[in-house]
Amino acid sequence: MIQNGIKVCQAKGFATVGERDKCVAEFTAKANERYPARGSDAYAKKHYGGMSKAQAEATLIELQKEWEGAKKGGYFSARRTGVVTKKAVAAEGWWIQVNVLGVRESQDDPWFMECKGFQTANIVRRCPLGKGGAE
Repeated sequence: MIQNGIKVCQAKGFATVGERDKCVAEFTAKANERYPARGSDAYAKKHYGGMSKAQAEATLIELQKEWEGAKKGGYFSARRTGVVTKKAVAAEGWWIQVNVLGVRESQDDPWFMECKGFQTANIVRRCPLGKGGAE
């Protein structure tokens, strides 16, 4: 869709590059709306929104398995279609943590459940996945 948009916009013969880019941006927005990219908020909201805590934990376990086998990623791998990177999978995991489980995002990976019991306002105690927050 985006490549077709580029061709259409180039054929229109805009006077400036900015006008052409604005035209391409419209096609890009439509493509991203219809087919959101892995790791984006739109993708996560579409696929993980409305989950229960048990479903969220099961999904985090599956995403962790996918994360372990994913490529590291980087600038050039993002240009290849179909490549799922560790960064994209981790972003989906953090979306679940923040929006479903209510955990604040940190710099570490999202493959944990907040431990039940002792909790403080500024410390998140991490328990392994698969135990429902039990140590």
